[in-house]
Amino acid sequence: MIVSPPTQPLPRDKAGQIIYPVDNGEPLANDTEHLTWITFLKNGLDDWFANRDDVFVAADLLWYPVEGRPDISKAPDVMVVLNHPAGHRMSYKQWLENDRPPQVVFEFQSVSNTAAEMMDKLDFYSDAGCEEYYIYDYQRNTFRAFQRETPDHALSKATADDNGCWLSPALGMTFGLNAEGDLWVRRPDGRLMETQRQIWQRAEAETQRAEAETRRAEAESQRAERLAAKLRALGIDPDAS
Repeated sequence: MIVSPPTQPLPRDKAGQIIYPVDNGEPLANDTEHLTWITFLKNGLDDWFANRDDVFVAADLLWYPVEGRPDISKAPDVMVVLNHPAGHRMSYKQWLENDRPPQVVFEFQSVSNTAAEMMDKLDFYSDAGCEEYYIYDYQRNTFRAFQRETPDHALSKATADDNGCWLSPALGMTFGLNAEGDLWVRRPDGRLMETQRQIWQRAEAETQRAEAETRRAEAESQRAERLAAKLRALGIDPDAS
């Protein structure tokens, strides 16, 4: 990306080393719904990639694409770096990550985010080398997708398919909006991404079904035992063929 000279002195420690803050002073989310969507997608991606140690997923993590320039950064709501070591970071310093920018970034637009701000992020992510950028405006129930056709092209708006859905080539996931305008995400295995509450409710329902089946089997065993006892009382061997 093209980098202009800094407009202000760079922050440095007592030894003169450049400081890369781990906090940009902004809140994780602008409102409770914003946080709900961030955690929904972050947790869903973590669940899908749980068995892979070569996918890095982060939420609201400061990303520094240029060494020596802590004034150039973004903290995407959610970002994904594929074919790259997973693990914990205080920030994502790209020059320490084999110069790998996130392939996919997501932003959830709240009422406090302007259209100009989201387009500024589009320019940033495009210049930094991201392959896909998605914006879900949960206030207006709109979804926009930007994808890079080739490495030499900038990010450009991607059109929905005939079903009104967008496919992420990098993730193999499909995005769309339901009748209420809420975002849904379909995983490569065909299942819809679930919230933590939905996962808990499904697990609870499966537990209840298993317990009901256990009770049914126990009741059937007890009924069979009572029948066998009656047959023995009549001098009949219930085990005789």
